[in-house]
Amino acid sequence: MDTNDKHIDPVGLLPKVFSGEASSDEKRLVDDWLLADPANREEYTAFARLWNITSTASHEDPIDIDSEWQKMNSTISVAPAKTISMARVLQIAAAIILVSLLGYTGYKISGPRWKSPMDKTTALQLPDGTALTLNAGSKITYKKGFGTSHRNLTLKGEAFFEVEKGIIPFIISANEASVRVTGTSFNVKAYEDRSILKITVTEGTVSLYKTSEPQKETLLLAGETGVYDKSVKTITKLAASNPNDLSWKTRVIDFRSTPLSEVAETLSDTYHVTFNIAPALENCTVTVQFDNRDLGSVIEVLKTTLDLTIIQKDNLISITGKGC
Repeated sequence: MDTNDKHIDPVGLLPKVFSGEASSDEKRLVDDWLLADPANREEYTAFARLWNITSTASHEDPIDIDSEWQKMNSTISVAPAKTISMARVLQIAAAIILVSLLGYTGYKISGPRWKSPMDKTTALQLPDGTALTLNAGSKITYKKGFGTSHRNLTLKGEAFFEVEKGIIPFIISANEASVRVTGTSFNVKAYEDRSILKITVTEGTVSLYKTSEPQKETLLLAGETGVYDKSVKTITKLAASNPNDLSWKTRVIDFRSTPLSEVAETLSDTYHVTFNIAPALENCTVTVQFDNRDLGSVIEVLKTTLDLTIIQKDNLISITGKGC
């Protein structure tokens, strides 16, 4: 652990983790904290429960602060009291309610914003008729007038779009890269803590381009994949798509000599869990197929296939073993 990390309280990072705003280093600090003591996991679970309560507040109705505090007290009362001090409670509760208020204020100023819960996907229909599904923890925002004066939105995370045809271009901004269409179906994987942004087209035509250079677009057809590499600022078009890019939505997974590190990323996106893999195992390959199987079944197959030791504590899964 970096010396500076010792001065960072992981509890103070929980609102950023729950809202999907945490950096990879901040997520690592929280993961290390969870592994350090079982009591930390109980504390995390209690605050996650509180976060889920506040995150269900309507985007269209005012937030009732008194009501939210009552919900908070009810939530905390069912948590193991011996593991959570009142100072901790006040620290994290204040941060969570502040995040909720800021989110509500942002809605009133700029327009709607939608965030899927950390443990499940969310289906939405936009004002222009476009249907989309947000993966767990992902969010979109757009300004007022969407569907009439513009069709621009911002995505953080992952979503599958079925864009309603229209004259106004449908534009998705995902930090350094953007997508432009008029009517088509495609998946956008745009996690801030990952080095690549990936577009998987299932129907129609999609334009992928650097946000700063919209005139230099790369056209993608159905069955093709576009990859924007943040480290080198380049776009690559692949003639084929990886079916696992849609596994979070289809629940169909097909690993063919796939490195365990990539397996873990796919399973993380599909089942909304976090993996810690021993470095010696990251390049071990897996060949297996799953069709709408639950996470427990998948873990048992991986255990047998690679002779792994897999320990799951809530949403954190640790994988160790001899290597390959």
